[in-house]
Amino acid sequence: MIRRVIALCFLVVAGPLVAADFTPLDRVAAKRLLDPESHRQPTVIALWSSDCNYCKKNLDLLSRLAKGNKKLHVITVAAEPESPQLWPMLKPYALSGARYVYGSDNPEAIAYAIDPKWGGELPRTFLFDGRGGKAVVAGVISTSAVEKLTALRF
Repeated sequence: MIRRVIALCFLVVAGPLVAADFTPLDRVAAKRLLDPESHRQPTVIALWSSDCNYCKKNLDLLSRLAKGNKKLHVITVAAEPESPQLWPMLKPYALSGARYVYGSDNPEAIAYAIDPKWGGELPRTFLFDGRGGKAVVAGVISTSAVEKLTALRF
């Protein structure tokens, strides 16, 4: 009986953590992720952090756009190490793409691998048209920008 209670407690506590499935990002993975050749469909990579209000606006818009056009693939990158607060913040947007967090590499090295011209300001959004094109938007994005840069309609 006690074993069942312990197992149930473990599932209740660990279940939400397992469901998040954040992948730690290092320099090599960051370079690969931001390579236009690795995106064969319209894709958006949204960099965000837990303390960025404008990031949440972008995530909300991307969530609505992804629901409106299933061809849009949205990947999120939390520009901070994994923490218990990240999944509850990201979960309401119901974005089905991969979820990354900064891994054990130096954060500046990861940021440089993502974009050598990036000074760390958030939100930062990378848009891929699926045909080798790549664009970067700093700040809040709009539906028209996503349409123009991914060649999709919403």
